[in-house]
Amino acid sequence: MSILLISSSASLHSHLADALGRMMESAVNLAATVAASRWQHGDVLWLDADNQPHALIERLCRGEFGAARIIVMSGVPDDASAVRWLGAGAAGYVHAFSAPETLRQTLAVVESGGVWIGVGLMQQLCARFGQIGAHANEPHYPDCLTMREKEVVGQLRLGKSNKQIAKDLDITERTVKAHLSAIFGKLQVPDRVQLLLKLSVDFKQ
Repeated sequence: MSILLISSSASLHSHLADALGRMMESAVNLAATVAASRWQHGDVLWLDADNQPHALIERLCRGEFGAARIIVMSGVPDDASAVRWLGAGAAGYVHAFSAPETLRQTLAVVESGGVWIGVGLMQQLCARFGQIGAHANEPHYPDCLTMREKEVVGQLRLGKSNKQIAKDLDITERTVKAHLSAIFGKLQVPDRVQLLLKLSVDFKQ
């Protein structure tokens, strides 16, 4: 497993190395790096989106250059960019100069197979999908979902936990997880973050 930061910012290299307290590789130019590399499962790449070609970052997030997990960083992060990078397949989006603890938590989540998404963005995604449904008598859901699965998605878009969904629908948490697994499979997404991204973009009225 390797950790690599691709950025032309010397201060960012120093900040990330100090925050993680771990040995890491570094590179300045993304184009030159992808031409000479093939990443494996377990590798983590931190990408400074402020000074690298965005089209190439998207290709990397989609896995065209190997199986590394990608964390996109920016000195001026915004929700629209977060939706773009996470929607492309990035495993995380974070302020480049976040507090060391935040950067360590981000790496731990990504290394464990999760997706790092800030609380603010998660709330925005839930609100965005909620607003989409609010402008119609009946929220628009993919036709491939069953009625019960649509109910689960309806609860999910309100930002509810599995436990709260189970309580509100009078089912067990295990059943909620089973429905979510079925939904993820039908819509070809790995988790609820990608589900919210997909629904907020693809199923607008």
